[in-house]
Amino acid sequence: MMPKPEPQLPLGSSSTLRGFAESFSFHNSPEAFITSRIIDFQRQHPEAVENRAIVRAKVLNRNVAIVSSHAQIHQVLAQDAAGYEASGAYAELMAPFFPSPNLLLTDGDEHASMRQTWEARMESLKKLLAPAVSERVSQHFSEPSTSEIDMYESLKRLSWKILLGTFLGLDRDNSLFGTLESLQEDLLRGQFSLFPVTVNTGFWHSPRKKGKEANKKLQDRMLRHMKEEVKGCPFAVADQGEREDVAKHSVLFTSSLAVKALASLLTAFLLNLFLYRTKEGRSLADTLAGETEPGRLSLRLRAILLETERLSPPIVGVMRRSTRDSIILSPGEQADIKIPKGWDCWLYFVGGGRDPSTYGPTWDVFDPDRYLDKGLAPGVAYGAGPKTCLGRDAIREITLAVADTFLRLGIQIDGKIKPRGVRGWLGWEPNDSVMPEDWARDMKQLPTQRPSDPIMIRLSRSSP
Repeated sequence: MMPKPEPQLPLGSSSTLRGFAESFSFHNSPEAFITSRIIDFQRQHPEAVENRAIVRAKVLNRNVAIVSSHAQIHQVLAQDAAGYEASGAYAELMAPFFPSPNLLLTDGDEHASMRQTWEARMESLKKLLAPAVSERVSQHFSEPSTSEIDMYESLKRLSWKILLGTFLGLDRDNSLFGTLESLQEDLLRGQFSLFPVTVNTGFWHSPRKKGKEANKKLQDRMLRHMKEEVKGCPFAVADQGEREDVAKHSVLFTSSLAVKALASLLTAFLLNLFLYRTKEGRSLADTLAGETEPGRLSLRLRAILLETERLSPPIVGVMRRSTRDSIILSPGEQADIKIPKGWDCWLYFVGGGRDPSTYGPTWDVFDPDRYLDKGLAPGVAYGAGPKTCLGRDAIREITLAVADTFLRLGIQIDGKIKPRGVRGWLGWEPNDSVMPEDWARDMKQLPTQRPSDPIMIRLSRSSP
């Protein structure tokens, strides 16, 4: 066996001028951006095995290593987590928009201590989730649609109801509901604005400035609400310091980004349940309706959800900054990759969930039974390691409760999925038939993944 070559920097661009183009290209379609570079890499190195190689880019004037294989994502986020930080990577893009300190922007011991407190709080929330979600789903879809509706937009409205109801005890008819929704949308626009500076001309405020102002208003309004409506807030506490911490994190948990992520996951999950067809031509919902074995329905629903997360993670990835000169291991005889101190690593979850070396020859295929084998590695939709998303179990509980309510109430979804990029996102088309331009045309991937054009569906409900 030939010895491995010396570790090397990722192949790709280091040009600042080209970096402007690369920033827009990545923002427009991360999958097309990464896939095209892997294709170029394989053309230049035909001897290399098929892989999701680490590629280098200049994005937002940063040196970035884009990591998109399952094992390498786990190395950065879990095995070598101590050598990477979230705070430095997110400081410019996130810190001005979320109250500090918070779970997202802390690392090490500070994060671990804060996380322990919040894990206990989230545990107490579990028993409340399923019945509350079921009630909101039933109300949201109380009337059958007489015409087609935009699936994602409807599920986004439902997601606002679920998250603001869950964390703040708010219903849509409360005037504060609309106020918080509007402020959260201002915050998200500021967070993802292409303007990297705050501008105030007296007549026009940049989205970034409005986002910063929304952050302050959100924390203040939530804190006031928690003092006035103690019974309605599941995390309400008497201690002032604790209450402020809860308000800070409620800005995160009810953010427009969280709402869009939940709506994205619900869209993919319900499309798989109702519009995917088995070899017998039936929907998965129809096959589940006949499930009589105790506990089998829950197992099958969970397996379908895990497969949906693997192929269609709502958040395309997370960022870390290397705090030392690091090495990321490469498979086989490929050179390991050097990550210099100060470089960013962007962990691309879509690639991690579609890694042939982890998921075998059917890595690009939606298989509703794949996760009935409990030993299979899950995708990386919620990250990995010490900073795995705190809301993972709650989001799964919410998503399963939505699906269970659909099945119990006999709610049906009818429609067609034609765009090739959307079918590729769902795993309904083999990867080699979905080109990078299909992804770029048919899918939005930032800040969350969703179809570019509306998925129009018709709803019916068989029970009162």
